[in-house]
Amino acid sequence: MAFPMHWKFSRSALLFLLTSFTFGMGAAQLYLYLNFYLVALEVPPHLQGLINALPSLAFIVTALPGAVLSSRIGLTRTLQLGGLLTFLGLLGIALSTSTLSIALSVLLEGAGAALIGVASAPFMTRHSNDNTRVSLFSLQLALVTGAGFLGNLLGGLIPQLYADAVGVPVQSVAAVRVALLCGAVFQLLSLIPTLFMVSARGEKPLTRHSRLEQPGKVLVFILPTLLLGLGAGLTIPYINLFIEGKFGVSYSSLGALFAWTSLTTAAAALIQPKLVQKFGEVRTVLLVQGASLPFLAILGFSPSLLLVSSSLFIRGALANAASPVYSAYTMRQLSEADRGIFAALSPMAWSGAFALSNLLSGWIRSRLPFSSAFDLLFTLTLLFYVASVGTLFWALERGKFGQKRVEEQTL
Repeated sequence: MAFPMHWKFSRSALLFLLTSFTFGMGAAQLYLYLNFYLVALEVPPHLQGLINALPSLAFIVTALPGAVLSSRIGLTRTLQLGGLLTFLGLLGIALSTSTLSIALSVLLEGAGAALIGVASAPFMTRHSNDNTRVSLFSLQLALVTGAGFLGNLLGGLIPQLYADAVGVPVQSVAAVRVALLCGAVFQLLSLIPTLFMVSARGEKPLTRHSRLEQPGKVLVFILPTLLLGLGAGLTIPYINLFIEGKFGVSYSSLGALFAWTSLTTAAAALIQPKLVQKFGEVRTVLLVQGASLPFLAILGFSPSLLLVSSSLFIRGALANAASPVYSAYTMRQLSEADRGIFAALSPMAWSGAFALSNLLSGWIRSRLPFSSAFDLLFTLTLLFYVASVGTLFWALERGKFGQKRVEEQTL
């Protein structure tokens, strides 16, 4: 049975999707267990905040040089280099026993993630056309989050299986380390599909100029992302600690909870092309992002584990599902000369804001009781998310730049 035209992708795009899936399996282990690993090593909360901020700081330092590098060596090789660095970084984290060595490994992992980040959207744009772009961006997110579903299910079981096998506590350094090592294996496997990718015509000179052609448009597109980063860094990296500390949830249950959150996000991402057909790109982004706000409030303040779990599913799906639509929209609205720089500047803005708020979160959690700290942090997160949605409305729905299209060559 033939696929509809908007789901028919090039060979390199399909290989990129496979890479995204295996990469997501590894990233799930890091996301689920980094904080628990730090707790097992008795790293104090303020240093936990610093370490959680380091990937974002590495992204800031690496993103623009990464965009320049991608123009020199091509997007495919940039993806390969980024995958190698993330593997080495996660392996280093798993084998580290000191705060310094973990910090250095986290920086390495963050640098690799930066290279992947600045190359991914331009790569998908290069290997798609107007008929397939939103579908490709949405499917890529669905696969990454679907991999998170499987990765979290697997990750939630690994420490318990190891602990039972060797007779150590499930929260021991050794048990958590095994889960991180499994993540490193998946990161290594994600490199294999990139070896068979074929560069698109004209891929190499993606970023010829260091000067933006449309600086105002780029700035307006970045501002909502910056506000999201400020809000997310306060609470999102610590959702696992929040739920475990508030409700006493086990690692295996927590892994299952995050797994189902990933699955709902994947499902939501897959319906985005239909929403775009019905409402258009701009209204889809506003509708989905705005709808996530009430569930963020329930997640942060409800005393019920059932409501918190349900809100985690729904908020995660809604907040993340709009990302591929927004990415595809901005890539299409910008000139080709600006895409590579924007692909670096946008995650740099998010990462800088995320790192700053991570540091603030660690400082607040080290000085306030558990419940008071998270009440304040979720309040601030909600305010930043509301501001981001308001900025999106101003920038997009009010038609500041209209619906001008940048014509693409069909690949």
